[in-house]
Amino acid sequence: EFSAFARMPKPDMKSLDLREPLREASFLVEVSRSDIEFERDFGSAPLSGTFDTRLLAQAFGNIIKNAAEAIDGRQDRSEPGAIRIQSKRDGANIRVDVIDNGKGLPRENRQRLLEPYMTTREKGTGLGLAIVKHIVSRHRGQLTIESEVGEGSVFTVYLPAVPGQIVPSQNRNN
Repeated sequence: EFSAFARMPKPDMKSLDLREPLREASFLVEVSRSDIEFERDFGSAPLSGTFDTRLLAQAFGNIIKNAAEAIDGRQDRSEPGAIRIQSKRDGANIRVDVIDNGKGLPRENRQRLLEPYMTTREKGTGLGLAIVKHIVSRHRGQLTIESEVGEGSVFTVYLPAVPGQIVPSQNRNN
């Protein structure tokens, strides 16, 4: 992971429908996690923009994999693990939410989880979310986290639907 982070390739930007890398990333995690209920809502209209499909599939794959690992860390397992991935056009942006019912994240130092080598997991490298943040910023987007301990998390990626546009800062409680 460190090697991939250190020599992150320049994005190969092409016009495409963002639903394709979302389908690919969610499918790869879902086939390995039959114990988790997956729900997808990518809408019926294309989510067109200029993206690097490989890098975004990697970023979404990391977020979805983290959601599955957060479900593994839950204390209360009375309800089944669930991950919902939804995407839609949001003005000039595309918004992708990955919602889980995992263990959640503590409020303190939450934004530090996007820094290299910061992790809350015993066996984590602390590079997954740093890679996600880097990929999203290379696409002129933004990543936000909303979470409550014991309640799960929502990771939201905002990407410009218009080539060359920069996503404005989102005012969210992180």
